[in-house]
Amino acid sequence: MDEQTTWNAREKAAISGLAPLTFLVGEWRGRGQSQGAPITGTLVVRSTMGGSWIEARETQTNAQGVIDHTDLSLYRYDTEEHRLEVVHIMEPAHMARHPVESVDGAFHWITGPISPRIVFRATDTGLHFAIWFPAEEAAAVTMDYTPA
Repeated sequence: MDEQTTWNAREKAAISGLAPLTFLVGEWRGRGQSQGAPITGTLVVRSTMGGSWIEARETQTNAQGVIDHTDLSLYRYDTEEHRLEVVHIMEPAHMARHPVESVDGAFHWITGPISPRIVFRATDTGLHFAIWFPAEEAAAVTMDYTPA
């Protein structure tokens, strides 16, 4: 295979491999809780770079209207490892890269034993996100998003 053919095949595989996450694309408004306190959120998700990446920008606001959390998640299909992955960026200057796996109808960030576990899935009305911290039985953060 020549280089252009290889590049084209990689692009096609990257876009096809990312297809399971395209349900995220859109603008969303959410309500939930963070460690027992009410929060609201906005989630803006778009396909970018020719459809080979999905960019998700989330902002969570506490009950006083103060921004409590912002982050950027970049999803892609790794054509060499043949798996979905996320590059997660958040304040203050934190970046991590994790595999993403589908388990029982939900997508899980595979984060390791000392990192929070992030799970998201489509629902009848939108999206549900949950974050569990290590050694905690209940989700520390939950958010239900509906289309904006």
